Amino acid sequence: MSKFVNITTRITSYVQGMESALGSIKWLSGYRENERTGEWTLPKNAKARLTSDDCRAPAKDVEPTRLYLAVRQSVVEAKSTHAKYDGFTMDQILNTVDAAAYKLKLCDGNTGKKRTAAQVKRVKAFSAAKVKAAGDLGKYMGNLRRDLDTAQGIVKSQKDGKQKTAGGTGSSTGNVADREVESGTTPEAKGSAVPHAIQHPTLIELVNRLAQLSEVQQKTLADHVVVKGMLKALTAIK
Repeated sequence: MSKFVNITTRITSYVQGMESALGSIKWLSGYRENERTGEWTLPKNAKARLTSDDCRAPAKDVEPTRLYLAVRQSVVEAKSTHAKYDGFTMDQILNTVDAAAYKLKLCDGNTGKKRTAAQVKRVKAFSAAKVKAAGDLGKYMGNLRRDLDTAQGIVKSQKDGKQKTAGGTGSSTGNVADREVESGTTPEAKGSAVPHAIQHPTLIELVNRLAQLSEVQQKTLADHVVVKGMLKALTAIK
């Protein structure tokens, strides 16, 4: 997978939330950085180095591409700095640990009804941790796909799965497992993110929408002249 080292390095920076996260998404999307000014521009006829479709899990009967596997593993490794899944890192619990053998070890070799309540509890905790790790990976992959689409000007309908680009319309692909485990969007938070002090409907909608933006989208919006002007206007209000 060494041929993808430039791509996976950028993904690591993005996933770990480094200062270069936004730049990484732009680079992956085909932008070019001016080393003197630090500004990013999109050259004519530029081609994205990585698209959201490259980051989508294939159907069960389809062999995953080497690029997809490299992207997935780089996300896993970037999120494996802490052993927060029942004592394992994400990489360990998803890729290294033999689940069946480990569950047997947790039960001191006991199977079925021979397992004690404590042993059953340990097995359930491990299984829950493995499910959570897979869910977290799905969230990170989904956020990566969404931010790539944002940078590349792709707007996807949440109703029919169709996507609209500058070149026309198409259909997003992927199997049911991909949509459930590696969803393309971050789930909406339960309840409202709006403080009770905010009452105006327009401001309520604004705050709720801001709460659903990814880190990269927040950085992009924060640099927008409209947002900066809004902050100045708020400061001027007495």
